[in-house]
Amino acid sequence: MNKLKVYIADDHTFVRKGMIRLLNTFDRIGEVKEAANGNELIALVKKTIPDLVVLDLEMPQKNGFDTSKYLIDHYPEVGILILTMHTEEVFILNLIELGVHGFLNKSAEPEEVERALYAVADNDFYRNEIINQALRSSVRRNVKAATTKLSPRELEILMLICMEHTPSEISTRLRISEKTFFNHRSNILVKLGVRGNVGLVKYAYQNHLLELIV
Repeated sequence: MNKLKVYIADDHTFVRKGMIRLLNTFDRIGEVKEAANGNELIALVKKTIPDLVVLDLEMPQKNGFDTSKYLIDHYPEVGILILTMHTEEVFILNLIELGVHGFLNKSAEPEEVERALYAVADNDFYRNEIINQALRSSVRRNVKAATTKLSPRELEILMLICMEHTPSEISTRLRISEKTFFNHRSNILVKLGVRGNVGLVKYAYQNHLLELIV
């Protein structure tokens, strides 16, 4: 298995160096590079594209939101984890809408950091209580009819994606090829008007579809 290339951007040297030391202890993490702000991170990405970036939300010159927007627009294949102390709904929902792949509290335990990195690398998103709480709050104000847009098979696939099953696992469970799975997934994204698995999870939360599995 190829090692994951991870870049971290945080203007606090102590936090940044501590995160680097932690990442270097994880089995699946290979090269780790650092930046003190968004502009430095973008310069690194332009030279060599990483698998994942860990971004502080509040940085000088270019903050985490603006940096995320640039990466999503220019390097959509890069997984983005936001490192923050701000868990207010408005911050989280805006970043989910933008297309980031997960959030980590700066006080997260090492086990969660490792779990989050692998979840983004393998499943395109990491769902934890930060996202759960923000999306539950959003649900209370946004009740919609959800199932009418999707066929029964598409709804089944959506739920399995939200349960963090991999494409291979879903294909085996439903006895379909991975190509057929990805065709269904593409149709679901178009029908729901969302981008990526994070968008699917958000849609499912907003429409009460995950109440049976969370």
